[in-house]
Amino acid sequence: MSGMVEKALVFAKECHGGDNSGHDIAHILRVLANAERILAEIPAADAEAVRLAAALHDVDDYKLSENNGRAEKFLQEAGIDEALREKVLAIIGAISFSKSGSKPHFSRIEQAIVSDADKLDAMGAIGVCRTVMYSAATGRALFEPTEFPAENLSAAAYKNKNRAGNHAINHFFDKLLRLKGAMQTDAGRREAEKRHRFMIAFLQEFFADVEAPEWQSYMDSYLKQI
Repeated sequence: MSGMVEKALVFAKECHGGDNSGHDIAHILRVLANAERILAEIPAADAEAVRLAAALHDVDDYKLSENNGRAEKFLQEAGIDEALREKVLAIIGAISFSKSGSKPHFSRIEQAIVSDADKLDAMGAIGVCRTVMYSAATGRALFEPTEFPAENLSAAAYKNKNRAGNHAINHFFDKLLRLKGAMQTDAGRREAEKRHRFMIAFLQEFFADVEAPEWQSYMDSYLKQI
């Protein structure tokens, strides 16, 4: 790992300090580790751009802070040359689910790598834990059995924390179960398949525990459509 990536991680830790919503520095380190595993299979990618973007990808996230431009300011003050700086910012600016959706189209392989690395950390066991963490931190209910997911949820509605039906279980249908189809790399697809199966098994157990067979039926139908 280069000294510049290490500096980016120190800066990210400052930005994410005190976070209890699942967007902490531990998330950043897991995304970076995911990116490294994907990079191992794509040697043609710009590894430094991928690593810097993975380290900085959430410092300007609307869920974390109202501040904007922190990643760009860091890169400028760190003396990163313009070409690399623009590449890193182009990665960061393209990969969020609210922008790229479940069927992203990226112009650069580096965007695909960081997108997959980030989305993998929203899946599987860690995805379940982070969903609960975010819900607890923001006051979002765990489950509202009468509030089924909204159909054709827009990007603006997705970002609205106060929308009707915004409970933790619906987040699986609004986003998490769609992530397998958003993977852009072979390594990402393989790992996403495993994590996707875990989430389905978790939801099956959850719906059994809360005696909500209508939700199990809903999920069965939903999974055939995505």
